[in-house]
Amino acid sequence: MKFISKPSEGLQGEIKIPGDKSISHRALICASISEGTSKISNLQESEDVINTLNSLKQLGVNIFKENESYFVEGKGFRGLKKPENQLYFGNSGTGVRLMSGLLSIQNFSSSLTGDESLSKRPMKRIIEPLVEMGANISGSKEDTLPLHIVPSKKIIGINYEMPIASAQVKSAILFASLGAKGETKITEKSISRDHTERMFEYFGASITYSATETKLKDTEKFISQDIEVPGDFSSSAFFMVAALISKNSNITLKEVGMNPSRIALINKLKEMGGNIQVFNHSLFGKEPIADINVKSSILHACEVVPEDVPNLIDELPVLFVACSFAEGTSNFYEIEELKHKESDRLKAMQEGLDKMKINNFFEDSIFCIEGKGKDYKSPNFLAETYYDHRIAMSFAIAGLNSSSSIEISAPESINTSFPEFIDLGKTLGCNFELS
Repeated sequence: MKFISKPSEGLQGEIKIPGDKSISHRALICASISEGTSKISNLQESEDVINTLNSLKQLGVNIFKENESYFVEGKGFRGLKKPENQLYFGNSGTGVRLMSGLLSIQNFSSSLTGDESLSKRPMKRIIEPLVEMGANISGSKEDTLPLHIVPSKKIIGINYEMPIASAQVKSAILFASLGAKGETKITEKSISRDHTERMFEYFGASITYSATETKLKDTEKFISQDIEVPGDFSSSAFFMVAALISKNSNITLKEVGMNPSRIALINKLKEMGGNIQVFNHSLFGKEPIADINVKSSILHACEVVPEDVPNLIDELPVLFVACSFAEGTSNFYEIEELKHKESDRLKAMQEGLDKMKINNFFEDSIFCIEGKGKDYKSPNFLAETYYDHRIAMSFAIAGLNSSSSIEISAPESINTSFPEFIDLGKTLGCNFELS
């Protein structure tokens, strides 16, 4: 498969972004351990989410699709059954880490594995707190996948201070805490996504949370709920940047999730001079949503400080692209966590920016990008994506402002999070060619 992004004459129109990936994972898992049947609408149907869905089916949960919605017949906290095979999570760090917490409180053994990329990602960060709680979980010698879990005699609540802000680690602890004796308290140095906390509250958990502290008390059960999944903000980010850097653009993205722990990119792009309007505010369950209008803009350099990073981590690659078309030098502080995502995203983006002839350097934990302004056109090149969906989509957006085209390697990686990306892009006027 060959994917080429060519110059666009401008983006116009209105689209609805598919369901949020992070919330889709949590909706499926929480519904599976609730009592009753839950209806999930606008579930994201990416490879990552479907791998979590299939793993839950292997654990005995009846999940079926009807009239574009998914129905999940919950089994309760302890009603899952031993899987016949290893549970495969593909490229999904969210799926494997959240399920590790839940499986730590079950009365059967399980093994969790993933693709080549996921198998290189660090799992020590979830193994340590789960072991502290009493879980019997172990990984490879390098603390990577596969993970092996055997039943534990007792899981206890803990008071855990997170070394780094991580919604996945926090969530693993919270899912394990559903089977723990006593209160669990999690403290973070900076804000991370709170989708799990909001979902737990929606399903009836005894939970309180703030920007940097979460407390979960003994919770006997979840009660099934109907869930409308907001549009994925991280997916929206690509089209926001595309409209900002492309001339004659005016687009509206409908019903996008506006969770405060996710929307740092909008604030950063506005600081850069982006013409972005947020309106039609509402709620899907406990999650805020809104429509977003974005128009062509002249962008200026930005500064991303350490406390910004957890809230921006998934959007940094496409923000790097925005900074390439901005005026001035943008500085990013302490973004080393980018090296431990689906690929070494810092390395992958630096290689691509070099091919774009964008001066950039990483020194003393500071990453700098020297933008070339609104009239810059990227040269033609092949973007090596390392089978990373966000790298692929970021350089596809850059190609819309190229002198001729940018070819994207391994475009099939996009299916892990946003299989509708190319078709929705074409709807707006993105000059994408797939052959």
